[in-house]
Amino acid sequence: MEQKASGKIKGIFGRLGDLGAIDDKYDVAISTACGALDNIVCDSIDTAQRCITFLKHNNIGAATFIGLDKVEKWRKDASSKIQTPENVPRLYDLVHVKDNQIRTAFFFALRNTLVADDLKQATNIAFQGSKRWRVVTLQGELIDQSGTMSGGGNKVVKGRMGSSIRSDVSPDQLEAMEKTLEKETRTAEEHRESKKRLEEIVDELKKELSAAEHQLQKNTMEIKALDEQEETLKQQIVHIEQQVKESIPDKARLKQLENLVKSHEKEYQAAVTSSAKIESEVQRLHKQIMEIGGSKLKTQQGRVDVLTNAMDDVVGQITKANVAIKTCHRNMKKAEDNVKSLHNEIEENSANIQKLEVEFKTLEEKAIEVLEDYEKAQQEKSAMEGSLEVLRKEVAELEQEETKMRSREVDIKHEVEKYETVLKENQQKVKHWQKELNKLSLQSLSTSAETEPEESLATLPRDELEGIDKETVMYEITVLEEKLKQMKPNMAAIAEYQKKEEAYLARVKELDEVTSERDQKRREHEAMRKQRLDEFMAGFSVITTKLKEMYQMITLGGDAELELVDSLDPFSEGIVFSVRPPKKSWKNISNLSGGEKTLSSLALVFALHHYKPTPLYVMDEIDAALDFRNVSIVANYIKERTKNAQFIIISLRNNMFELADRLIGIFKTDNCTKSVAINPQLIASEA
Repeated sequence: MEQKASGKIKGIFGRLGDLGAIDDKYDVAISTACGALDNIVCDSIDTAQRCITFLKHNNIGAATFIGLDKVEKWRKDASSKIQTPENVPRLYDLVHVKDNQIRTAFFFALRNTLVADDLKQATNIAFQGSKRWRVVTLQGELIDQSGTMSGGGNKVVKGRMGSSIRSDVSPDQLEAMEKTLEKETRTAEEHRESKKRLEEIVDELKKELSAAEHQLQKNTMEIKALDEQEETLKQQIVHIEQQVKESIPDKARLKQLENLVKSHEKEYQAAVTSSAKIESEVQRLHKQIMEIGGSKLKTQQGRVDVLTNAMDDVVGQITKANVAIKTCHRNMKKAEDNVKSLHNEIEENSANIQKLEVEFKTLEEKAIEVLEDYEKAQQEKSAMEGSLEVLRKEVAELEQEETKMRSREVDIKHEVEKYETVLKENQQKVKHWQKELNKLSLQSLSTSAETEPEESLATLPRDELEGIDKETVMYEITVLEEKLKQMKPNMAAIAEYQKKEEAYLARVKELDEVTSERDQKRREHEAMRKQRLDEFMAGFSVITTKLKEMYQMITLGGDAELELVDSLDPFSEGIVFSVRPPKKSWKNISNLSGGEKTLSSLALVFALHHYKPTPLYVMDEIDAALDFRNVSIVANYIKERTKNAQFIIISLRNNMFELADRLIGIFKTDNCTKSVAINPQLIASEA
C-alpha cells in the first residue's frame, strides 16, 4: 500500500503546468510553445525511475518525468537576463512560480523562447541578424530556430497552464484521493480480469464460428450435389414411368388368353392321361411282339429306329427351313418398307435437284455478270498498273536525284567542314606565329664597355615587304650564315627547339581534331535531345487529350489533367497527375479515395493503350474499390473499345466477368488446385 499512489513516493512535485502560472494573455503562447507542461517534476532521476517502474508494474500508462538534479546545470542560465530583439519579452520570464526550485525546470522546457504580438513581428525577430531565435506569437504560431513554422488548425492550444498558482493539497484531501485511487485501482483490476475472460470467450466463439462456417460451406456443397442428384433421379423416374406405361398389356386380351390357356390345360391333361394309357398298352404289346418275333424283329426294330432317327433329323431340318422362311418373309417386308422410303427420298431428291438446277442457273447468270465485271476490273487494273508503273519510274528517278543531291550535300558539308578546319588551323597558326613574333627581340652581343641603346625588332608593313628585293635578302642571309658558321654557335639548341616546336604543333593539331570531334558529338547530342523532347511532347499531348476523354467518359462528367512540373525541362522534375471528380474540386491523385484513384489510373492506362497499344494486359482486382455503375462502365469499355488487345482480369464482381469471352475458375479439391474454363456465350446460346 506504500506505492499505490504517486503521493506515497517521496520527491514528486507534480505536473509542470500545475506548478506555475501565467497571465491569460500568454496562455495560448505557452500552451503551444511548451510541450513539456504535462511532464511530472521530481527531485531526482532515481525518483523518476521508481515512478516509471510503478506505472509499468500496475499497467497504469506512460508518463514523462523531469529530474531536477539533471536540469541543475541550467540554473545559471535561468537566473541570468538576456538582451532580446526589439525588447520583446522572454516566455520564461513571464512564468510565476511559488518555489524557485521549480524555475529551472521551466527554463529547461522553454529555454530562450520569445513572445511576439503577431506573425510579422515574429518573422522579423526570428530571422534578424546571424542568430536565430525561437519565437511564438500570441495567436499560437511558432517559428523554430531551424526556420520551420507551425500553427493553425481549427482550434488553438490553450488551457494547459493556469493563471494562478494552485495551493498545496491538504492531508485530508490527499487521503481522500488515495482512497479513491485505491478503489478505482481495484475496479480497474476487476475490469481487466473481466476483459481477459471475455476475450477468451470471444476467441472460443470465433473458433466455433469458423468451424460452423466450414461446416455450413460443406453442407451447402452436399445439398447442391444432392439437389443435382435429385434432379437426375426425377428425370430417370419420368423415363421409367413412360417405359412402364408403354409395357402395360391389354387386360381384356390377357384375360381371354388366360381362359384359353386354362381350357387348353384341361385338354392337355386329358390327352396326357390318354397318351399314358396308350403308351403302357404299346409297351405291353411291344414286349409281346419282341418275345414273339425274336431276333428278326430286333433287326427290323433296329432299322425302324434308324429310320425314326432319320425322320427326326428331316423334321428338324424342315423346322429350321420353316423358321428361315419366316425370317426371310420378315426381312422381305423390311426391305419393301426400305424400298418405299427410298422411293420417297428419290422423289424428294428429284424435287430438290430441280430447285438446285434453278438456283444453279441463277448463280450461273450472276457468275457471268461477275466475270464480266471482273474482266472490266482487270482491264481497269491493267490501265492503272501501267500508270502506276510510270509513276513508279518517275518516283525512282526522283529518288535517285534526291540520293545524288543528298550525297552531294554530304560531300559539300564535308568540304565545308574541312575548309573550316583548315581555316581554324591557319587562324591558330597565325595566332601562334603572332605570339612567337611578339616574343622575338634583339639581343645585344657587344662586349664593349659602352652600352649601346637596345634596338627593337622592326615590324614592316605589307607595302614595304612587297618592295624588298628577295635576292639581296638571300645574299645577306648567306653572308650571315657564313659568319654564323665562323662563330660556331650551339645549333643543337635550335634543333632541339625545332623538335619541340614540331611536337607542339602536333599536339595543337590533335587538340584541334579532338575539339572538332567534341563539337560534332555535342551537335549530335543536342539533336538527339531535341528529338527526344519532340517525341515526348507529341506523345504527352496525345495522352493528355485522350486522358481527358477517357476520364470524362468513365466518370460521366469529371476532368483530368497531366501537367509538367518544369515545362522548360520535362525530364528533370516529372509530371503531376491532377483529377477533378464530378461535382468536386481539383485534387492531386494521391489525395483521392480508393475508387477515384482506380478510375484515374484506369483512364491513364486506357489513354496509354490508345497511344501505344500493348497486346496483353493483366489486371488484378481493379474493380475492388468501385461501385456497381463504375464496374459496368469499365467492363463495357474493355469489352467494346479495346479490340486490339487481350485483357486477363482477376475479378470477384459478377458485372465484370459476365461480359468476359472466357471464364477461368480456380478451385481446390483434395488439397490440389484445379481450374475449369467456361464459354459464357456457348452456355447462353444453349440456354
